Amino acid sequence: MTIHTRRLMKPALLAVLCAASTLGTAQAGGPAVQSQDLVYQYEEMFDFDIATWLSEHAPQLSRHAEVLSHWAGYSGISPRVLLALMELQTGVVGNLDASPGSLERPFGTLVTRAGFGPQLREVAETLRDAMYDAADTRTMGPVALSADNPLRTLYALSGMDTVRATALADAGFNDVYRKLFGSSPAREQRGGETRAQAVVPPTNLLQFPYPLKAKWHIGGAHTHSGSGRFPMSSLDMSVGGWWGSNQSNYWVSASASGRFKRHSSCMAEIVHEGGWSTTYYHLMNIRPATGAMVAANDAIANPANTRNQALCDGGSSTGPHEHWSLKSNGSQHHLNGVTLSSYLITATGTSYDTNCQRFNLSRNGRRYCSDFYTNIGVDAP
Repeated sequence: MTIHTRRLMKPALLAVLCAASTLGTAQAGGPAVQSQDLVYQYEEMFDFDIATWLSEHAPQLSRHAEVLSHWAGYSGISPRVLLALMELQTGVVGNLDASPGSLERPFGTLVTRAGFGPQLREVAETLRDAMYDAADTRTMGPVALSADNPLRTLYALSGMDTVRATALADAGFNDVYRKLFGSSPAREQRGGETRAQAVVPPTNLLQFPYPLKAKWHIGGAHTHSGSGRFPMSSLDMSVGGWWGSNQSNYWVSASASGRFKRHSSCMAEIVHEGGWSTTYYHLMNIRPATGAMVAANDAIANPANTRNQALCDGGSSTGPHEHWSLKSNGSQHHLNGVTLSSYLITATGTSYDTNCQRFNLSRNGRRYCSDFYTNIGVDAP
């Protein structure tokens, strides 16, 4: 069933939710949603074109295609999940005649911010933070996703009672998702599967994300957003400069070969072999298009030289640099024990910690601290 035949779906949804509230379970709507079902999977990045889908099914949201793509890519939350949650909350996806005012609060009162982009960001970041198992984040290595449903956490934070939050997050959400996309969000229901994966990437897979023989500064490891308890998956790298300085001669390059995904004008991702991917943020002049195959060391963009471009759809940044992150099966992956350009990373402190005991890069028995590093590529296998 397409959205065009459901111009006003809210009354039907209310009936679904009333039934679900009575049951107090997800039985009516299919299997309970878990964290892994919300992850923006690599297949979806290339098989689900956000702009095309909105143009065909929800044209009133078409102008928001890039901001949806950006925050889905940034948070690792599936854009289909975010669209289904919008529809569950306010019906703005299915209502082709939605007023401009209603599009300013697509999630209604579920979150405190106002504006399409700010609401989307708050929801995506809240779900992302709830996805990771708090105990696992202290292992300083591979991090497991929580078996809980992050949607329930989101509803609980809004002050909703437990019974209604459970009904909305499970049966209610499942039914809306199915109406929009024709399948359940549960991984086993939509044909996805978790790849068997090594604890860390192969030591010869990843190189520094700037050109071979170039020398850039590398700061302390940190979480993807710079705060929170989820994995320390990220590094900031730069050659210096200030807003307005010329960055056109400095190139962000691919850490390894793979398939390119442009999330927005300032953020991209490359999906590599074995279930790994790397993301690149605060960019300008992105070269490849989504779906293009790139080789290791291919130039993909410049560091953005204005704050507005570096934060094309929101966020924070203090100056020109690239923000690089590692993901596994679509989720942020802790950098401790990962090899990058033949250097073994130790990252056992907190975000941006540059104490050499807790953050360092080692090679051939020598340990190096936060500093400038020459990209020497990867060692032969």
